[in-house]
Amino acid sequence: MNNIEIRLSDRRWMHSATNGLHWGGAAFSAGRIRRSPDHAAERLPIPDGSAAQWCKSLSALNGFFALLWSSPERVVAAVDRVRSIPLFYGSSQGRVFISDDAEWVRQRVGDVLMDPVAREEFRLAGYVTGSDTLYRGVKQLQAGEMLQVSTDLSKTGAVATLQTYRYYRFVHTEPAACDEVMLRARLDASAVAAMQRLIDHAAGRQIVIPLSGGYDSRFIALMLKRLGYKKIITFTYGIKDNKESEYSRQVAADLGLPWHFVEYSEAQWRNAWHTEERHRFQQWASGWVSLPHVQDWIAVRSLKQMHIVDDDCVFVPGHSGDFVAGSHIPRDAFQSGPVDTELLVRRILERHYVIAACAQTADQKQAKWKQRILHRAGVWHVDTHAEFADAFETWDWQERQAKYIVNSVRVYEFFGFDWWLPLWDAEFMELWQEVPLALRKERRWYLEHVKHQYAEQTGTGVSVVLGNSSDINTLGRLARSLLKRFPPGTKHHLKALRHVFMPRKLKNDYLTSHLPPLKVVRLQRNGYSPIGMLVEEFLEPGSPR
Repeated sequence: MNNIEIRLSDRRWMHSATNGLHWGGAAFSAGRIRRSPDHAAERLPIPDGSAAQWCKSLSALNGFFALLWSSPERVVAAVDRVRSIPLFYGSSQGRVFISDDAEWVRQRVGDVLMDPVAREEFRLAGYVTGSDTLYRGVKQLQAGEMLQVSTDLSKTGAVATLQTYRYYRFVHTEPAACDEVMLRARLDASAVAAMQRLIDHAAGRQIVIPLSGGYDSRFIALMLKRLGYKKIITFTYGIKDNKESEYSRQVAADLGLPWHFVEYSEAQWRNAWHTEERHRFQQWASGWVSLPHVQDWIAVRSLKQMHIVDDDCVFVPGHSGDFVAGSHIPRDAFQSGPVDTELLVRRILERHYVIAACAQTADQKQAKWKQRILHRAGVWHVDTHAEFADAFETWDWQERQAKYIVNSVRVYEFFGFDWWLPLWDAEFMELWQEVPLALRKERRWYLEHVKHQYAEQTGTGVSVVLGNSSDINTLGRLARSLLKRFPPGTKHHLKALRHVFMPRKLKNDYLTSHLPPLKVVRLQRNGYSPIGMLVEEFLEPGSPR
C-alpha cells in the first residue's frame, strides 16, 4: 500500500517474506511457544481473515508480543493484553504512518506542539489515557487492541481507512457461587502454568528477579524455586539500609538465591542523570505517553557493567500481581453505601490524578475530567458495587498498568535484555477475573496463598512468615487515613506527620536529588510528589526533546 509507511526500529522485530508478518516478542498458542513470524502466522488468519477472525486469534495468544501484517489491500497491527510492546500510528495528507517509535510518527505527521489536555493529564497522572499521546496527531494502540488500515484498490486515489478493534478487556465477572477449595486449587494450577511458561521462554537462560520488599516478586522467586529452575539471581537497589532491601535480602536468603544490592547515592544519581544516555532513554521509553520508569535505570546499567547478569538473561519483575489480586479496588466496593459514576470518577481522580499541583477545587476537577474518565472506562452508569469495582479496575488496567507499570520494561530493553511478566499471564489474569469480589478485598486471599507457599518453600511457619516493606503499624495507618480527609491542596502540610508514625528509609529517596534544592522545596509545598517533580521536569522545554 503506497499510502502507508511502516517503520519498526527495535532489533527484536522479525519479518517473514513468506507471509508478510512482522512479529515482536513471544506468545504461547496451542501448547507451543511462538517466537518467529512463521510460527506465529500458523495461529493467525493470514491472508483473508476478517477483523472478527483476527480478534478471535489474537485473544488466543498468551504472551507478550506485538505484530504487524501487511498486504496490498490492508495492514493489521496489534499489541498484547497489556500493551507490553507499544505501537503508534498517525495520518497526514492522505498517508498513514505506523511504528514502534512515537517520535518518528510525530515527525511524519508534523506535530510540534503538545495537546494541552493531554499535557495537563500527563502532568497530573504521569501518563496520557486512551489512544491519545502528548501530540494530537500521534495515536497509540491500547492494551488488547488491533488496528486495521484498508484501502479500496478499485478506486483511484482512495484514502486509507483506519479502524480499531478491542479483542480483550480486563473485565471481572462475579460468579453466582464459589467453592473456595476448588478455586484455591485453580489459583495454584494457574500460577504453576504461568511460571512454567516463563521457564519455557527462558529455556535455561539466567532469570534475573528484581526482588523488592513486596509479595509479587517474592511469589515469582518461590514458585521458580518450587519448580526447580536453577539459574536464578535476585537484586534490589536504592539508598543504603532502605527497608525494601532488608526484606529483599532476607527473602533471597530464605530461598537460597544469590542476591545483589546496587547502592544508590545522591551524588551518583546526579551524575548519571546529567548524561546523554539518560536523555536518550527518557525520550525513547516515554513514547510520548508516560513518564519513563527511571528508578531502576542505574541498577540495570550497573548489573550490566559489572557483568553480574548474562547478556541473554531474562528479567522477571513482579508486575502486577497486586493489581490482578484486587489491591487497587476502592473500599467503597466492599461497603454498604451507594455507588455511582460520580463516586467512580472521584476515586480515580483521588488515586491517579494527584502527583502534581492542581489549582482547581475537587468539584472543578471532577467536572473537567469526568467524561474523559468514563469514556476510557467504557461505562456511563454504575448501579452495583461489583460494577463499580469492575469499572475502576478496567480503567486502571488500561491506563496506569499498561502505560506506566508495564512500560517500565523499557529499561531492560534499553540495555539489550529480554524480559517476561508471568503475573500478567493470560491464564492467571482470567482466573482473577472470576474470583469473587469478597476474596479480592485488599488482596488478602492472594497474600494468604503467597504466605502459605513461602512457608512451604522455606520451612517456616505461616505465623512467622516475613512481612513486606509496605506493611505499616497502626499509628501509621491512622495517619494515612486522616490524611485522606484533607483537600489535596493542603495535604502537603500534614505529610510530615506520616513520617513521625512511619519512620523508615525509602528506596527512592534519591529521585529528586538532581534538582535544585529550592525547587524541590517549592514543588513539594505546592503538592508535588517526587514522581510529579520528574514529570514537571520532563515537560519543560528541551527536556527530553
